[in-house]
Amino acid sequence: MATLIRPGQLNMWVFGYGSLIWKVDFPYEDKIIGYIKGFSRRFWQGSTDHRGVPGKPGRVLTLVEDPKGCVWGVAYKLPTGHEEEVKRYLDFREKGGYQVIPVKFYPRPPLSPPPGQMLLYIGSQDNPDFLGPAPLEDIANQIISSTGPSGKNTEYLFQLADAVRTILPEDSDSHLFTLETLVRERLQLGPKHSHTHKQAEQ
Repeated sequence: MATLIRPGQLNMWVFGYGSLIWKVDFPYEDKIIGYIKGFSRRFWQGSTDHRGVPGKPGRVLTLVEDPKGCVWGVAYKLPTGHEEEVKRYLDFREKGGYQVIPVKFYPRPPLSPPPGQMLLYIGSQDNPDFLGPAPLEDIANQIISSTGPSGKNTEYLFQLADAVRTILPEDSDSHLFTLETLVRERLQLGPKHSHTHKQAEQ
């Protein structure tokens, strides 16, 4: 997860596309709505430290490369003079398989000059917690059945979907919203439906 940050570097930003949108438990100096290109959200990252446990991981977001993709999110400017301290906290929070990479950010509306260095936490496909693709029905069932130290996996999904609808109405993320619909339907119908549906797929 190491990223080269020069001592005393100013104007450091972090781009949030998942829980960093709705669970902002760190100080920041400013925030900007905007998007990045070349990626799409996917619930392909396993979570054994927040929304699941070892042996029974939850599913949380990462980004996958997508030449036509566009992900909306919130960019946070880390407090001047405390960038490294706050980044260390975020490194710990995102320690479950995530690494940090620089990314180009497109603010809404455009700014001049643009924000400084923009950092992105991403779970790469070679990290040990990466679960990869699966049918949305299977991902939905895994989310329903998973709970970890930070709470239920369903809370993560619902909080994010609500936040994206409210804060980022431009983002019509079909993966996110289809998954939310599947999970809500299964919770309303109860566990018998999920079990029956799973048997029918076998």
